[in-house]
This record gives sequence, C-alpha cells and structure tokens, in this order.
Amino acid sequence: MTSEAGSEVRFEFDRDVLGVDVELGSITLTPKLIADYCAAVVETNPLYTNEADARSGPYGGLIAPAGMLPSLTFGRGGLDPKVNFGNTQMFAGSRLETFAPARPGDTITAKVQVKEVFPKTGRSGTMLFIVRRTSYYNQDGTLVAASEQSIVHREV
Repeated sequence: MTSEAGSEVRFEFDRDVLGVDVELGSITLTPKLIADYCAAVVETNPLYTNEADARSGPYGGLIAPAGMLPSLTFGRGGLDPKVNFGNTQMFAGSRLETFAPARPGDTITAKVQVKEVFPKTGRSGTMLFIVRRTSYYNQDGTLVAASEQSIVHREV
C-alpha cells in the first residue's frame, strides 16, 4: 500500500495493480445476442438490425453496436486497488472508444486494468477517482473497442 498526502487529503491504495491487465473472459457474438441488445435499447440502425441493408453498407454485413461491448458480462472481476479513502463510492462516468467493427461470430475477449487513481478537490470537498480501462479484442487479437469507467470515493 502506498499513501499519498496533500495539504488536505490522505489516501492509501495498492500501486502494484496499476496498469496490470487481467483477462475477464470471452464471449462469442451471435446474431441473437446482437438482436436482443438492439431490442433492449431500441436500436434501429440497419447496420445492426438488417442483414440485407448491412450487406450494402460500409462493413459488408451486420456489425454489433459498440455500446454493446461494455454491457456484456464476462464472468470475472479485475484487480482491487484496495483504496482506503472515504465512506461512500459512486459511479462517476464512462467513455467508449471504437477501433474496429465487432461482427456476429466474433469471439470478444475483455481485459481490464486499473488505469489510474487520483484525488480531485471540488466545491463539496476531496474525492478520489479510480479509473478502470477495459479493452475488447476479437479472436484475431485486434483491438475492437476500449471503455473507461470511473468510480469516485468520498466522505459524506
């Protein structure tokens, strides 16, 4: 455990987990899995929902919506930075980058890492952010997408 101290904040966390990739597991994208996701989020883009239309589109066939990947459950968790700060935590946001299309039949493997841990002081006091980055690869090892989720710890 490493401690960081500033003029107002003191927190501890395990620096050894920073940047360490942990494989979460793999999922094969099926047309049904993609269709069920599209139905659940009311996605109607023909690139995701209509094989005939998608064939004449820029990818030559159906692809999965990029937003689908972070919603999949891969069955394992990542490393715990063992943050010692605050008495509550909450979701603080997410972002998604896409690099290549994910297609029906692709086997997607997810790897997660604790990207960074940092304090930030705002109007309501000091908060500690934990950013996790999940990278999604297809069966060829091509990076398809990456998402980052932030959790904030704070005193209330």
